[in-house]
Amino acid sequence: MSATYKVLESDAEFLIAALAQSKVSVWFRMEPDPICHLMDYGGFVEGYTPDSIKLAGAHFVRRRFEFRTEIK
Repeated sequence: MSATYKVLESDAEFLIAALAQSKVSVWFRMEPDPICHLMDYGGFVEGYTPDSIKLAGAHFVRRRFEFRTEIK
């Protein structure tokens, strides 16, 4: 069974995920490799800045990671 997910990129998408209490996972992207690797199961969005996202007490650099939430 494959999961359907949405990649969160904009501040508006992170705000919606925070308000909806959607669980967000963190994936590592290594350019130019198109394959992403799960880095952290993450959690709920606790905060965000133009440079980082805070999930479950940990900060992740936006340009280095991909953030995904499952679409139900």
